[in-house]
Amino acid sequence: MMDFSLREVLSQPLFKTQDTDQTTRLRRFSLSLYLYIVGLFIGIVAMVMNVLNISWQEFSIVVLMGGASQVLVFWAIRSGFSQRFSDPSLTLIQMVIGMSLLTYSISLVQDVRGGLLNGYVLIILFGSFRLNQKEFIFATSCALGSYLLVIILDLFSPPPSFNLRLELFQFAVLSVVMLTCAYIGSHLQQMRSGLKESRDGLAASHKEITKQRDELESAHRELQGALRQLGQLAVRDDLTGLFNRRQFELTLDGQLKVAKTSKTRVGVLLVDIDHFNELNETQGREAGDLILRSFSEVARSCLRRTDYIARFGGEEFAVLLPNANETAMKDCAERIREFVGQISFDNIEEGLRVTVSVGGVLMQEEESPAGLLERVGFSLAAAKDGGRNRCVLN
Repeated sequence: MMDFSLREVLSQPLFKTQDTDQTTRLRRFSLSLYLYIVGLFIGIVAMVMNVLNISWQEFSIVVLMGGASQVLVFWAIRSGFSQRFSDPSLTLIQMVIGMSLLTYSISLVQDVRGGLLNGYVLIILFGSFRLNQKEFIFATSCALGSYLLVIILDLFSPPPSFNLRLELFQFAVLSVVMLTCAYIGSHLQQMRSGLKESRDGLAASHKEITKQRDELESAHRELQGALRQLGQLAVRDDLTGLFNRRQFELTLDGQLKVAKTSKTRVGVLLVDIDHFNELNETQGREAGDLILRSFSEVARSCLRRTDYIARFGGEEFAVLLPNANETAMKDCAERIREFVGQISFDNIEEGLRVTVSVGGVLMQEEESPAGLLERVGFSLAAAKDGGRNRCVLN
């Protein structure tokens, strides 16, 4: 249960918590606080130099309203109260508050109004941390609408130095700049979301890989549901300690769905130990088991942290390569082939080494897991027919 007491909030570090997400929100707020302090400093200098044609009383009202809003927003985020909202960072709320204060300030001055309009641009740029396209449109509309309202009110009671043409020109320039900033900000947010989905798609099912998933911002919903169900199933091969075929096929299905969503590609390698049956017959089953167990080193020596290896059956091993391309798949296949070829099994027979044949394919658009596995099987067969100890990639 969250405690929203101000006393407890003040007894802890201001902009750092044990919750990394909460710390990120507080750091974003610190930027808003910085902008407010800079604006306050500029305002005080302008008042002292008589640049602003407003009274100290009017200036104090703006300062007090701004300070109160900053304290209120900080308390809401720091205490955890803001987590009740869809955006715990309160980004849009902070922007609306800033626009309200800025609009009020603009309505009080005339000579330096053009300089204050830059504040709207800074507020819109602040939204690039969190806002989506619709929220950017809303924020930009609020800013432009606020300034337009100031101009309309000035028409009914024109200040001494009021110049309608100048105001409309400034409004037109502000519109172009703010719409451009809003477009760029929403585009950056879309790119950030796409990267986030791509990273989330690299999560897998076992406890070891969930540690990697914790380092990502969040996991894909559909894949997470599958992971929760698989938590109670046996996912390991007893002999090698690698994932088993069932787990590989389930993970492949999830990764293909993620890849289609994130517009990335998935690669699959099928690795077969050459002449393994003959080795079993001549050296014995224990020797064969020792050779199979050696493949547990492949994950540590040849694969990325996001890659996935499983014993597919018998002497075959399958490797899943999320977010892959032809070059990455080829490099990985060659690393595995060369790594296995360098392992010495002197405890079985002096100078004994084994080789592997590797087949590999990249997913095609709208391809099913069964179709992908069928194609990689053909590639492996081609590697064997070509003389073994080679990689055939399609």
